[in-house]
Amino acid sequence: MLATFILGIFAVLFAYLTKYSDVKWGLKASFSFIFIFLALRYNFGNDYNAYLDGFVEITKYDTFSFDEIYGNFELGWIILCKLFRPLGFFAFVATLALFNCIVYYKLIEKFVPQEYYWLAVFLYIFSPDFMLIHSSAMRQSFTIALFIVALNYLNGLHVHAFRYFVIVIFASFFHTSSLILIPVYFINKVDLKINRNYAVIIFSAYISLFVFAKILLPYIDQFIFSYFAKYSYYVGSTEIGTGYGLFVTSFLFLMVLLKQGIQRDESKLIFNLAIIGFFFIPIGIVLTMIGRAGMYFQIMTIVVYPIMIYYIKSPIFRSFTITILIMINIYRFFQFFSSDVYKEAFETYQTIISAPYYF
Repeated sequence: MLATFILGIFAVLFAYLTKYSDVKWGLKASFSFIFIFLALRYNFGNDYNAYLDGFVEITKYDTFSFDEIYGNFELGWIILCKLFRPLGFFAFVATLALFNCIVYYKLIEKFVPQEYYWLAVFLYIFSPDFMLIHSSAMRQSFTIALFIVALNYLNGLHVHAFRYFVIVIFASFFHTSSLILIPVYFINKVDLKINRNYAVIIFSAYISLFVFAKILLPYIDQFIFSYFAKYSYYVGSTEIGTGYGLFVTSFLFLMVLLKQGIQRDESKLIFNLAIIGFFFIPIGIVLTMIGRAGMYFQIMTIVVYPIMIYYIKSPIFRSFTITILIMINIYRFFQFFSSDVYKEAFETYQTIISAPYYF
């Protein structure tokens, strides 16, 4: 935990320096630290050893024999592991880390106002759902990054539908769940400007899902076992905590809804995706699989929240919202490292230097 916390402090500090116009390298320095942290990690995260063992098993033979391992990994991941056989697993992890860092650097640089680069970096590191979980869930982390790349072909004056669909389908060869991203193209076609009346309706539907999520659970279970049996081990539920997190998340969701209507075309899509991401939260409480699917959309909040804050006119309310964001994520950060699920796998940061063998 200490290593991650120190990384966060330095990365946020360098990103904060970009508030001064002559410090243009601050965001690059932040992601350089993040890259080194992720590239050199060893046995960090719940799934790290599973991916290491899978890589060793996949690359054991020169031939493409998938008899035993095909059921655990998608074809694209198997081929990617094969391609990295001469370089090894550590080089494989470092390359994935580099790709992720480039993608998130460009995402923040493109959408976030420069004076709030620091907040986007803070959210990426200190919100456990992002950098920390992604460092463990390597396949889905890769497909999420591919999705962010694909969004470039839905934004701007010239939409390239073919390129978007190719990247999304390509991503599905690494994590099948990315197929849920195909409808995003059509969502982009809907020019919905959310006013206060729409915001109330959407927010009410969001709150009602917390009530009806358990009623929907059997139907969602049946759908997953029928079409996504490979991910059936994600079926399960989590308990709702004290309620403070729900209150803060609902407050932030309402703020996102109210600021969606004033966004330009390019940022409106990522606001819409973030709004969709919020709807995965109540169902994800009773069904872990849905929570994992929501990762594709919830990642947008690392840029949506800073944009939202930028458009808050009242300095007092802006400071209040920033404080709320920082407090809830710091709380979740420490709660994550004290969790029985994640503590053992994430608490101690190790580098590849400490590995008993070179993989």
